Amino acid sequence: MRYITPIILALTLASAGAAFAQPGSHGQGPPACGHPGQPACTQQSDQGQQGNRGQRGDQGQQGNQGGHDQNQGGPTPRYSRGDRLPDQYRQTQNVVTDWRTHNLAPSPRGYRWMCDNRGNCFLVRTTTGVIRDTRWRDDRDTYWRQSYSRTYSYNDDIYYRECRNRPDPAGILIGGLIGGLIGHAVDDRNAGATFVGIIIGGAAGAALTSNMDCNDRNYAYRAYYDGLNSGRAGIVRRWRNPSNNHRGDFLVRNYYFDPHGFQCANYRHTVYLDRRRQANGRACRQPDGAWAFLN
Repeated sequence: MRYITPIILALTLASAGAAFAQPGSHGQGPPACGHPGQPACTQQSDQGQQGNRGQRGDQGQQGNQGGHDQNQGGPTPRYSRGDRLPDQYRQTQNVVTDWRTHNLAPSPRGYRWMCDNRGNCFLVRTTTGVIRDTRWRDDRDTYWRQSYSRTYSYNDDIYYRECRNRPDPAGILIGGLIGGLIGHAVDDRNAGATFVGIIIGGAAGAALTSNMDCNDRNYAYRAYYDGLNSGRAGIVRRWRNPSNNHRGDFLVRNYYFDPHGFQCANYRHTVYLDRRRQANGRACRQPDGAWAFLN
């Protein structure tokens, strides 16, 4: 009899384990949800699925926004109008003190522009940090190409192409006035920097510099640069080449902002060479800050 009792006990334990195992589960994992007699399991599973869905949704949303803080070296989250810009993007170093050099429209009363180190800018309420408008660097590159076909560099400039190996009496090349990109390496570390040079190419360059030699253009470019970057319309910028007494007047007639927020200027250039000539046109500031003469 003492041998029968352990056998009965072992059979009893085996039967109890089988009662809790599910068909096809091979004894692994918890009971399948929805199995009769397991309402608590069903509720727990639903909560778990909701939690997983919520977690995946949050991660997906973060992925669409960029998902990383700029202090961690990742892309900036894609904050939108109505969001509150986090404190780390509203530090003193992010405040824009000169909106022109950042190629931004002036901020209305009660608001100010904040830019991160990648060139993304946010117009926020001063007291609350709530975003009213955004200027994403990658979006602005796209908007520029949509509006003006392409982005221009100093290689497109007519003076740089034809006169860069000639004397530079007004310091146009040395000062980096053409394009504003000469000697600068643009990468992720300084993508938020702005360059305030000028670029004149194509038909605009031909119209502005017709019958002008390289020295004439050198002095004229200084007037173009000073006139566009002054931010003051209606002031005549005069230039003169002392070697031949050729001269000219450059006037910014007015400034305005195009539908995508790029600053533009209508200008008039009058030159006195063998005779008086005049050209009218428009220049706009590219996302990199350089003024491109468009016509």
